[in-house]
Amino acid sequence: MLPGEPNMGTASPQPHRRPGFDAAPAQALSGLGPHGPVIYAWERAGAGAKERLVRRLLAGLPGLDAGGASGPDRRTVILEETTLGQPLMKLGGQPGPAVSFSRTPGCLWAALTLSGQVGVDAALTAEFEECYPFPRAFRPGEWDWARTWCRGDSSRAAALLWALKEAAVKALGVGFHFLDPLEVEAFSPRPWQGGWRVSVKAGRLLPAWARPVGGGWLAIARHY
Repeated sequence: MLPGEPNMGTASPQPHRRPGFDAAPAQALSGLGPHGPVIYAWERAGAGAKERLVRRLLAGLPGLDAGGASGPDRRTVILEETTLGQPLMKLGGQPGPAVSFSRTPGCLWAALTLSGQVGVDAALTAEFEECYPFPRAFRPGEWDWARTWCRGDSSRAAALLWALKEAAVKALGVGFHFLDPLEVEAFSPRPWQGGWRVSVKAGRLLPAWARPVGGGWLAIARHY
């Protein structure tokens, strides 16, 4: 195992069971592009989960300027969406930090940054069975390295690549509305900060990072 390489021997939960994410405070990912960290965390899915999760992330974000708001207005979080589904945050009536969300059964993930745009995606191995049309979503080069790093497990490799691609197009604010999965390519993986640092080409190069969580992968990409 390479230094910093995630433990690929962790058993995944059965597909019909909720992934077992351990409760943990918000975490900071530094160095994924300039000008400050990306903060990420998860919350149990349910009513008000997005707002609670955003407030928790804001509390851990250094250098936050709420635009001079004070009192209750400073804590007022309003979440909207663009026509393409990209989340937009207003904080105290002013544009807030960039934020992105991803759902898995029972869990909501979010990532937030003060600079640029961010995308987060969590993909479960159970979503990519052996009958999945892998060639329609993954290029041969990225498929080769992902399967190698996932020790030949095609479903696990597919979840890794999909999470990276989805995070990248979310950071760009377009999702897969204007890009086909084969037009988004992940390459140059290396161990980094408890996971893997990867470059993703989606019309432009974006830095991205992924790590195993529960029965799949969490990926974060940044556009700046």
